[in-house]
Amino acid sequence: MRIFYRVLIISSVLIFIGHSSFAQDTVKIQEVEVKSNRSKVEFNQAARSISVISKEEIDNSPAKTLNELLEFSSNIDIKQRGQNGVQADLSLRGSSFEQVLILLNGVKMSDPQTGHHSLNLPLELLDIERIEILKGGASRIYGPGAFAGAINIITKNPKKSQGIIQALMGQYGLKKQAISASVVEKKHSHLISFSRQNSDGYIRNTDFQQRNVFWQSELTFKKSNWKLNAGQNEKSFGAQSFYTATFPDQFEEIASQFASIIGEVNQGKWSIEPKVYYRKHQDRFELFRESPSFYSRLAQGGFANNFGDTVSWYSGHNYTQTQVYGAEINVQYISKLGQTSLGLDFRKEEILSNGLGELLKKPIQVKNEDPTALYLRGAERENRSFYAEHNYLGEKLFVSIGAMYNLNTDFEDELFPGVDISYQITKKIRPFASVNRSFRFPTYTDLYYKLGGAKGSINLKPEESINYELGFKYSVNTQYAMISGFRREGKNLIDWIRYSGSMTTQAANLTEVNINGIEVEYVLQANSLLQKIPLLNKLRFAYTYLYSDNKSTGFESNYVLDFLNHKADLLTQFKIANHLFIDWNFSFQDRRGEFVNANGQSKFFKPVLISDLKASAQQKNLTLFIQVSNLFNQSYFDIGNVVNPGRWISLGMSYKFDFEKD
Repeated sequence: MRIFYRVLIISSVLIFIGHSSFAQDTVKIQEVEVKSNRSKVEFNQAARSISVISKEEIDNSPAKTLNELLEFSSNIDIKQRGQNGVQADLSLRGSSFEQVLILLNGVKMSDPQTGHHSLNLPLELLDIERIEILKGGASRIYGPGAFAGAINIITKNPKKSQGIIQALMGQYGLKKQAISASVVEKKHSHLISFSRQNSDGYIRNTDFQQRNVFWQSELTFKKSNWKLNAGQNEKSFGAQSFYTATFPDQFEEIASQFASIIGEVNQGKWSIEPKVYYRKHQDRFELFRESPSFYSRLAQGGFANNFGDTVSWYSGHNYTQTQVYGAEINVQYISKLGQTSLGLDFRKEEILSNGLGELLKKPIQVKNEDPTALYLRGAERENRSFYAEHNYLGEKLFVSIGAMYNLNTDFEDELFPGVDISYQITKKIRPFASVNRSFRFPTYTDLYYKLGGAKGSINLKPEESINYELGFKYSVNTQYAMISGFRREGKNLIDWIRYSGSMTTQAANLTEVNINGIEVEYVLQANSLLQKIPLLNKLRFAYTYLYSDNKSTGFESNYVLDFLNHKADLLTQFKIANHLFIDWNFSFQDRRGEFVNANGQSKFFKPVLISDLKASAQQKNLTLFIQVSNLFNQSYFDIGNVVNPGRWISLGMSYKFDFEKD
C-alpha cells in the first residue's frame, strides 16, 4: 500500500500545480466530437463520464497491443490471460467481462458465444485514430450488451498516401511485423494493413501465433459519405489454466472475419445513418492440448500424455462457430428545439457447436478438421430495437432524454429509458448527472456450457441494472479534470460461482449486486506550465474506488465480485532531447476477492504496481524504440491461477514513407 500512497500523493501534487497556472495555453484538447448519445456532441459538453485516448497517446504508448493500451486507461480493468493480445477480459466500473460492448467505428463486435472473444479484433494500434470510452449503462444508445458501458474504436482516416513498416523482437522469442499502406484521392481513400506476431511463451504452454488483416475504404459524394471495413483475425495459443486449474494444459485456436458498410447521408436539417454488418467467429478449444509435447489421441478413444496419464472420458475437442448479421438505421432532424433521433436496430445471432445449443436434426461436419469433428448442436435468436432520443443544447444547458424498446425471440420485451443533463456554470466548470436503465442477455456459453467441471444453465434470466451518476467537469484549453460518483443497481447478474465444498463451477443469476464508486481523472498536455517542470511533456492521472453492497458469502465468484477496489493510473511523457522521448506508465491495482488454486487452497489477490516504459528516438520518418512491460518484474494474477509474465523487454523500429503519385 505504501507504493500506492506515494503514487497518489505525487499525482495530487502535480494536479494542484496544474490548476495554479493557465497562462498562454496554445493547444485545445476538448474539441473532439464523441458519441455519448445517439448524436455527436463536443467532448466537454457531454453529460456522461467519457475518456478519449488520442492518436498521439496511442503512438507514444509503451503498449504493443490494444489490451495493453487499455490496461492503463481510467476505470478499465483488463484481466490478462496472456500478454501481447493473446486474450484478455475487459470490464468497466466493476462489471463482468460480458457487460461491456466493444464497437469498431460504431459497429458492434460482441460475440454471442462468450465475452472472452470481445477483443479478437483484426487491427493493430497503427490503424486506430482514437478510442472513446463511455462509462455507465448505455443500452438506450447501443442496445443489449452495453450494460456497464461501451468502448468505441475509431480507425484512422488517412490524410495522405503513405506507408508504415513496423518490426519488433523481444524476450521469449517474441517477433512482430506490421505494414500499413494508404492511398488518398480527392473523393476516396483506402487503407490496408497486415500484421503477424509469435512467441515461444514465458512459461510452459503460453506460446502463441497471431495474424491480422484490415481493410478500409472511404467514399465521399456531394451529400453522403460511406465507410467500408473488412478484416480477419487469427490466433492460436497455449491456454495454460485459462478456464480451469484442474486441467491446465489447454489450447485454443480462433479465426474471425467481419465486414461492414457505414453511411452518412445529409439533406439539410435531416441526416440518415445506415449500417449493415456481418461477423463470423470460429473457435476450437482443446481441454487437453493435442500435440506431441502434451497429449495424443488414442485409437480406442480418449487421450494420453507422455507420462502415461490417460483421460478416457475426454472424447474430443470443442468446436464452435458463430455468425452475426446486423443492420441499423438512425434518422436525425435538427430544429430550434434541438436534435431529434429515431431509429431501429436488427441483429441475428447463430451458433453451431458440439457442446452449445439444442440438438440438431443432422450433424454438420466441421470444415478442415478431423472427420470425427461434428457440430451436434445449434441455436439462433433475433433481436429488434426501436429507439427515440431528443437532445437540447442551449447556451448553458444540455439535456438528452430517450428510450429504447427491445424485442427478442428468446426473452421478454423490455423498455430502457434514460436521461443525461449538464449545465455550464462557468466557461470552465460543468456539472452533469445521468440515470439510465441497461440490460444484457446470457451468452450461449452461459446457457449451455458443460465441460471440465463447469456447467451453464438454460434457465438464466437477462441481467438488468439502473445506473446513476453525478459529477463535475473542469475544462480549459490543454487541461481537463473530472470527478464523479456513481452507483449501479444490478439485478439477476450472471456469474460463474463455486459453492464451498463443491468442485463444480456453475452459471447462476445473483439476485442483487450493487456497485458504488468514485472516479477522478486529470489530463495536462504540453503548455507553458509544463515547460516549467523539467523534461515533463504530458501527464494523465486517474483514480477509481469501487465498493459493492454484496459479498460472495458461501461461494467463490469468478467474475462479478472480483473487481478492483482501487485503481490508480499515472501516464507521463518526458522529452529528454529534441528527438528523444520516454513514456512511463504506472497502474496500481488492488483487486477484491479470492480464488482456489490447483492444490485446493484459497488465495487472495494481492495489490500490485504495474509499470510499462518506452524510450524512443525519432529522426524524420524513422523511429527506434525499446519497450519494457512490467518494469518492476511483479508476480501477480488478474485471474485465478493464470500468472502474468514478469519483465518483458523488446526492441523495435517504425518507418514511414510517402507514395509518389503518377
